[in-house]
Amino acid sequence: MFIFHVFVLGVVLLVYILLRKAGVSYPLSRILLLSLIFSVLATACLGQNYTESLIPGIEDGIGVSNTLAYFIMGDDGWSHEKFKSYFDGFLTTSFILMALYIIALLWESSKNKQ
Repeated sequence: MFIFHVFVLGVVLLVYILLRKAGVSYPLSRILLLSLIFSVLATACLGQNYTESLIPGIEDGIGVSNTLAYFIMGDDGWSHEKFKSYFDGFLTTSFILMALYIIALLWESSKNKQ
């Protein structure tokens, strides 16, 4: 999960730099909003994957139920605990991004009023 977060952080920084160079208004809040949307989508996919892994008989054994969850989690070491851990991590990330988005929006709007 750490490698995935570092990759996403790198992409976010690159897009932020591109938005600033393009002269987009409120670049920080816009990139945080895009990150928040992706994080909420990933959280929903991981939540679905976790809840489906708890129901016996849906699949033969334990499996990943969608492509995004598979991309995030990879191939090895699947377990109920790992699914729950990834879901909790992305849920926390979503809440942090939501708070950062609100702070950035307030900061950028007050900076532009001056």
